[in-house]
Amino acid sequence: MNHSSAQPVVLATGMQSSGSTLLSWCFLQRPDMNGTLDGDTDLIPLLPTGVDTPYLWYKTTISSFTLAEQIALLEDEEREVRPMLMVRDVRAVWMSLMKKPYGRNGVTAEDPPLRLRFRRFLDSWETAKQQGIPVFRYEDLARDAEASLKTLCDDLDLSWDPAMLDWPKPAAAIADARHGNARFMNADKAGLAAVFDPQLAQGVRGSIHQEDLAWLEDVFAPFNRDLGYELHIDGLELLPGRLQPSWEASRRLNWRLRQKPLRYLAVKLGLSRYRPRPQ
Repeated sequence: MNHSSAQPVVLATGMQSSGSTLLSWCFLQRPDMNGTLDGDTDLIPLLPTGVDTPYLWYKTTISSFTLAEQIALLEDEEREVRPMLMVRDVRAVWMSLMKKPYGRNGVTAEDPPLRLRFRRFLDSWETAKQQGIPVFRYEDLARDAEASLKTLCDDLDLSWDPAMLDWPKPAAAIADARHGNARFMNADKAGLAAVFDPQLAQGVRGSIHQEDLAWLEDVFAPFNRDLGYELHIDGLELLPGRLQPSWEASRRLNWRLRQKPLRYLAVKLGLSRYRPRPQ
């Protein structure tokens, strides 16, 4: 049976590097749920077809689209949407994205500047707060994974299922498991306790540009206060200035260069400094 538009869609979103792939895997282990492990952040929610479980799961991230926009796009298809927002200390998220290949501080619609992505995330949190949409803290998994997941299930009007901890379902049984955090996807998924390292969710450490830290702590002060995060963190390795968005960080540069293979090869070999600008 294909539930089509009558099949509720549980929409999970949040910033990249917020632990959302881990949460997505937990929900996709449920026998009453199947769907998308990690949707493309620069595409609207494109639901997999042929999923016959009572609930359809779709997890994506906030970069090109806010939470409200993602909900509206699904409601345009006459879907019943049960949204939730995954959050994490934004300073930890920022420092993680600085080191990740998908943390492109670009200048295009598909690779927007990090500050724009974080503004969209803040707007999404304000939407969730105003509309009573469940907000799930990544750090709570480290404190009590089972209790935090049970509370989230209650908030989403779902029954509890221990498969969310035990992980009996292989990747081949997931309708769309193409993407996901590389470190997590290569791990031996013998269950949440075997994969999840609570130390990763405890404390904030690393290097960040001084102006970006000041901006995050100023703009996200209400967020930090409301969700119990520290208003200021000392002891981080501070870099001078700010992380500037660039055309070179945008995927569109490579797409343009690949249209001219010889020129692309010359740029890759360092024989040309040609940088095509958007037309």
